[in-house]
Amino acid sequence: MLIAIAGKGGVGKTTFAALLLRALGEAGVRPVLAVDADPNPNLHLLLGLPLPQVLGTLRE
Repeated sequence: MLIAIAGKGGVGKTTFAALLLRALGEAGVRPVLAVDADPNPNLHLLLGLPLPQVLGTLRE
């Protein structure tokens, strides 16, 4: 299990997460779960995925 957490804005959290997911995928690691808990998530954009729900929606 790998966990990456960083609180300060603008330090590259989303970029790091996307690159880590890419590296894990290329290494054949399966399954991979990524949770973008940012109130304004952008990880899905870097991964080219749709965003069906955001964390606020799941909380309700």
